[in-house]
Amino acid sequence: MAGLADGHRQRQRHLRHLPRRRPFPLLAGGAVIRQRGFTLIEMIAVMVIMATLAVVALGRFNPNDYQLSAARDELVGALRHAQSLSLSHTGAVDYQVTLSTSGYSVTQGGAPIPHPVTGAAGYDSDWSNVSLDSSGTVSFDGYGQPSLGGGLTWSGNQLLVTVSVGNVSDTLRVERITGFVR
Repeated sequence: MAGLADGHRQRQRHLRHLPRRRPFPLLAGGAVIRQRGFTLIEMIAVMVIMATLAVVALGRFNPNDYQLSAARDELVGALRHAQSLSLSHTGAVDYQVTLSTSGYSVTQGGAPIPHPVTGAAGYDSDWSNVSLDSSGTVSFDGYGQPSLGGGLTWSGNQLLVTVSVGNVSDTLRVERITGFVR
């Protein structure tokens, strides 16, 4: 038994030099010591919230929306370009935008004009999975006023052209008096 007590005393002397830990992280005055970092529960909660947001965001992603927006903006740009050319080149020859169910072309008196950005012959576009609900010709005179031909008709004071890609669509408008395209 004496050997057992001696071993216990030796351990006691050895442990005396180690700093003692308090059961709670308190300072002498009773203030709580702030610990840095995140708990595992906080990390898991943040990951669950981020995963939920990612699922919601991916559910709203539809590639047809981007293709529709690009095709609509391209057609609006072609109509505005034809109108601005007709305003800057007042003369007997009008500028036309011929619409088909799958694209458009811009001409001056029936002759193709060069693309305003690339300079390539023929300012036109033929889309593979984009469709237009109307076919015909929009002509702009020297004052920028539009006239319609080839089956296009006015809906009140506007020409309405619906551009569709898959199950999404958008309508662009050409004003009858001013020729403004929106």
